[in-house]
Amino acid sequence: MKKLILFLPFWLISVFGAFASETGDRLLPADVAQLNDSLKQRFAPDRRTDLFDVDYSFSGRNVMLRGVTTSATAKEGLLDGLARRGYRVMDCLQLLPDEAALEGKTYGILNVSVANLRVSPDFSSEMMTQGLMGMPVRVLQHDGWYRIQTSDRYIAWVHRVGVHPVTREELDAWNRAEKIVVTSHYGFVYSQPKESSQTVSDVVAGNRLKWAGTKGAFYKVVYPDGREGYISKSISMPEKRWRAGLKQDAASIIATAHTLMGVPYLWAGTSSKGVDCSGFMRTVLFMHDIIIPRDASQQAYVGEHIDIAPDFSNLQPGDLLFFGRKATPERKERVVHVGMYIGNRRFIHSQGDVRVGSFSPDDVLFDAYNLDRLLFAARVLPYINKQEGLNTTDKNPFYNVIE
Repeated sequence: MKKLILFLPFWLISVFGAFASETGDRLLPADVAQLNDSLKQRFAPDRRTDLFDVDYSFSGRNVMLRGVTTSATAKEGLLDGLARRGYRVMDCLQLLPDEAALEGKTYGILNVSVANLRVSPDFSSEMMTQGLMGMPVRVLQHDGWYRIQTSDRYIAWVHRVGVHPVTREELDAWNRAEKIVVTSHYGFVYSQPKESSQTVSDVVAGNRLKWAGTKGAFYKVVYPDGREGYISKSISMPEKRWRAGLKQDAASIIATAHTLMGVPYLWAGTSSKGVDCSGFMRTVLFMHDIIIPRDASQQAYVGEHIDIAPDFSNLQPGDLLFFGRKATPERKERVVHVGMYIGNRRFIHSQGDVRVGSFSPDDVLFDAYNLDRLLFAARVLPYINKQEGLNTTDKNPFYNVIE
């Protein structure tokens, strides 16, 4: 901004000063508030996946716009709407991704086993979600940290060590390359093809690394940032062979869910190291190459909605179960928790740790608390690659080459 002001005419600098003197918590004029709310509702109703965060500073009919948005159409609508309402606009609203500041590197590949993604660019900021090594992302902004958008469209900040920024062409090259997929919940990459050598990093299930050769019982792999190492064949597999043998039926997915029994609950966690309730669902399905929305409140509205029968007879294993505050005449229901139905009135979920509960009072695993707040179910497996928000990586645009 300082560089911009050096080249502005004197009268604009004066107006800018007037704007700056009037910033604060004043209410927006009614016509501007209405315009802002309309555009936000239309183009960015969920700030987890879209941004329209605009700061307004007024001096009479002059207005300066600051903030960020991920929607070019929303920004165009705002500028046009303000002009039609008689405002003179100084446009400092940043459209993301910030192509110029990022020097064309508006994509990235996650570069650590589990990348912690936060609300703000600070280690003390709340964690929103996590991403796994090898995941392609959209890079939106750089402010010491990187603001990124994941393949499930979640927007958050990641420390610069956690992501390797690339151009679209470099991402396409990564997506074309043969990968090694980590199939064990935890392990290491070594500097030499032997486990007694120096570790390069840890890895978790679902990590993807570029395949660069084979040596004995190890695959040679390359990280997004170019580091090299060796991973044991016992905990990994070439992606094509892994995908060819992958099963995406309910029984196989439930079996994978059981392998995480006892893994501790971690707010915003989506890896074998720790999971929250919706992160558990996302992690289990991602281990079967399936991407679903991140949060329970998003997962609740994909697939087929099911109002649960009193005897649970209309549920099938693999259905997602949603819990929370039930609707009343005064307020809507609120989803706060999710689990997976495994049959016989039992479900598996992450609450404290990954565990199995039951809706049957005569079952030793009876969970009265969650039975009382059970809302409805969603059947998602038949809708993979048939409904927006439910896809496999080979169909997800982040993982595919643009021809």
